[in-house]
Amino acid sequence: MDSRRNQDRLSTLPEHMLVLIISKLPFKEAVKTSVLAKPWKHLHHGTTNVSFKESEFVKHSVSSSEESVREARVLFVRFVVNWVSRFSGDVIESFHLCLSKPNGFETEIKHLIEFAVSKQVKNLVLDFSDLSCVASNQARPAVLFQLPECVYNQATVESLKLVACGFDPSRFAKPCSFKSLCFGWIKLGEIMTLLSKSPLLESLTIQNCWNLGLESITGDNNRLRELVFENCDFATEYTLLDLPSIQIFKYSGTFHYFQFLRVNRRMEEAYLDFESDDEIGTLLCDLLYDLLSARKLTVCPFLIKAIKDSDDPVRLNAPMETRHLVIKTSLTPDEFVGIRLMINSCPELETLTFQMLPHVSVSRTNPGFNPKSYWAYPIIHKCLKETLKVVEVRNFTGGTYELVMLRYLIRSGRVLERVDLYLPVGTSESEKTLVRATMKTLGDEGVASSKRLWIRQHDS
Repeated sequence: MDSRRNQDRLSTLPEHMLVLIISKLPFKEAVKTSVLAKPWKHLHHGTTNVSFKESEFVKHSVSSSEESVREARVLFVRFVVNWVSRFSGDVIESFHLCLSKPNGFETEIKHLIEFAVSKQVKNLVLDFSDLSCVASNQARPAVLFQLPECVYNQATVESLKLVACGFDPSRFAKPCSFKSLCFGWIKLGEIMTLLSKSPLLESLTIQNCWNLGLESITGDNNRLRELVFENCDFATEYTLLDLPSIQIFKYSGTFHYFQFLRVNRRMEEAYLDFESDDEIGTLLCDLLYDLLSARKLTVCPFLIKAIKDSDDPVRLNAPMETRHLVIKTSLTPDEFVGIRLMINSCPELETLTFQMLPHVSVSRTNPGFNPKSYWAYPIIHKCLKETLKVVEVRNFTGGTYELVMLRYLIRSGRVLERVDLYLPVGTSESEKTLVRATMKTLGDEGVASSKRLWIRQHDS
């Protein structure tokens, strides 16, 4: 009775108020409100947040035939076009269109994009990626749809995300209102032209793009706060970065050299995950120096191994200001020196996280020390004496080197309060029992320096 009374009370609100409420819902849920009552039947046609995602309407399964999937996709596109034709509002806040294999629907897609632009859309997402190609890590999928001219002539979009489509950044004729740009699976040879016309840009994300002609990011984009690269193929040997307002810098993929001219001295996060076999330890140390103000820093196994070959294998060029250090590692002996170097270079460290990666075969090359006794040396770094309070191990399995490392940190961490051990997903009950038994040995025999230490096990 109460729920019906509340529903009736909602129905007495003015229509424009109901549309505002519906616009706060996910689009699929907004459409479902049409069955609540007769006055609600067409209200969803005025929602300002529109999202058409093939994955939510077309169900793919192993048993599905190509013909049935094709029919479902035709019905999906027909539904989208029909919904747009019934739209009753004046403006759209956001418009998402996600449709794989757009060939055969070019006319309808162009119409939908023109509709969104005509309604002064602010947040535009166009994703034509084929999930099967993405899953198989296909480097350069074929371009099946070219963006229409209206995208280059619009003046209202503040957030633009484009995935797997034909796009020419040089075709924007006048300054843009972009605050956020995200590109995926696109050739971006003329990206510099677009950046020069985006003075309001605050966030730039580029994923799986090629021929990336990014020579520099300079004063034209001094509002940029977030910069993310993932698995990109650069057309330039290096990139100059002048980022006085940067808060978040993330890079993953084959090593690319960045020369920072300026950087914000109060960065929130830096994430570095390289793939390379080059001997570039000194270059990596220079990069870490440029990012020394990052409060949270994530480093990869390649970086950990490479920095030990820098000019100074004991510490970085200057102390890092990092409070939370995340080390992605397999804890192999050839990573030990780099791990110690990073701990030594973060004198204000408060949280240390080891993100354990799958076991890799250990190189037979002599590391120059006994791996089993390396962490037994009585070397105590400043953060262990004064600031380190939390140690986390993600995907903890109780391996030999995991235990040796933890005993060192527990023995040396004078203000350590917590050691949190997170088990891998799918850990059996018998394996959990073994881990619990192992945990008890970590604090045995008065090993811990801190009287407030609490060792805990967590299921992921």
